[in-house]
Amino acid sequence: MTDKAVSEWLSSLKSDRTRTEYEDRFQIWLEYSKAKGLPQSGTEQLEDMKKRRLQQDQKEKFFYDNEVPKFFQWLQTEFKGKRTNKPLSESSALSATTAIRSFFAYHRYSLEIAKDALPSSEKVKSILEDHAFDIYQLREMFKYGDLTEKTILSCAKDLWLRASDFIALDRETIAYLIAQEDEKAKQEKRESDIIEFEVITQKEKEPASCHLSKDSIELLKEYLKVHSFKNGHLFDVTEESLSDILRRMAKKANISIKPNSRIRFHCLRKFGITMMHGKVTEPVMKYMVGKHIAKDLRTYIQANRETYKAFKMLEPQISLTKTNGNGSSQLAKQLEELKKATFKQMALMKLIEKLTPKEEMANALQELAEEFGLKLKADHAGEIPKLEETINQLAQAIEKKDLERVLAENGNGDSHD
Repeated sequence: MTDKAVSEWLSSLKSDRTRTEYEDRFQIWLEYSKAKGLPQSGTEQLEDMKKRRLQQDQKEKFFYDNEVPKFFQWLQTEFKGKRTNKPLSESSALSATTAIRSFFAYHRYSLEIAKDALPSSEKVKSILEDHAFDIYQLREMFKYGDLTEKTILSCAKDLWLRASDFIALDRETIAYLIAQEDEKAKQEKRESDIIEFEVITQKEKEPASCHLSKDSIELLKEYLKVHSFKNGHLFDVTEESLSDILRRMAKKANISIKPNSRIRFHCLRKFGITMMHGKVTEPVMKYMVGKHIAKDLRTYIQANRETYKAFKMLEPQISLTKTNGNGSSQLAKQLEELKKATFKQMALMKLIEKLTPKEEMANALQELAEEFGLKLKADHAGEIPKLEETINQLAQAIEKKDLERVLAENGNGDSHD
């Protein structure tokens, strides 16, 4: 970028990913500027803005403030994306305007856009949601990929990284870790295990504790044999092409999604967080997806290999081939623990029934139900449903609400593909 004003602005951005996104979006803004007869560079637009801000006429003074909403509409009607050859969605168009506002704000010309001229990001987010993959859909998609696509899908459902961190994975590091584990297993006369490593996330500069399953390792061994590499990255892909791969595999597998949903690489991060929810403690989960936790807590997790234990517990449940080594015995152990927890819950409910008067129980359950937006249906007037049935309804509501919180706190709102 030779434009000094734009270069200075981009250099001020801390994240490499944000810098790349904003540069692309500003190029689209310049394309719009050319089509509408506006100055052709950021520096020229700042000079134009300086003159306009001195005008008394409100239309002239706030020319660029009013132009951004027009740009937002143009992106959804006249603009053609390079990949899709179609206009942008409302969500993507709104994201594009943030770069323009950031540019002018950096140069101390904050845009004053009318309240209703652009939709709020909250409103747009509620319209478009990431598709929630389940393991059965991923297994079906896995059948339709070539070696590279199968390997990418398998690794991605293990790692739960953002696209920018996934494409930055180092080929030599992964190959070395696989060979090291094979050698160690040979010496100890045992089967090779999963591999562990840590990456520093590009967006938040936080460490993420990563693991690759036996499924993924076997695929990687074949993939590394036959793939020719143009750079040091494990996969020769872009952030955009990762989402394209998922969409293509989902289409071949006839995966249906809701009208207000989308498939993008970030869906696999959502899948991982959803799989961990309720099974893994939040600090461990945050460490595994690269979110901030206290340093002393991370040291404790590392010392006790908590992320390794968590991944080993999840490994058979997220297998795309259902043939994960000793997964059957692990799964049997997990089912036994679930059975114990179920009977423990039943015993607690019977105890609560004996200790609590019926009227107090009814009032307490009603208050709790209202807190989570549930309407309890009584079998007879003045009575409440069976305690077990009501507790199950409340448990589902609490789980849903808590999962929404966890997803919101751990990167589910990322807008970039």
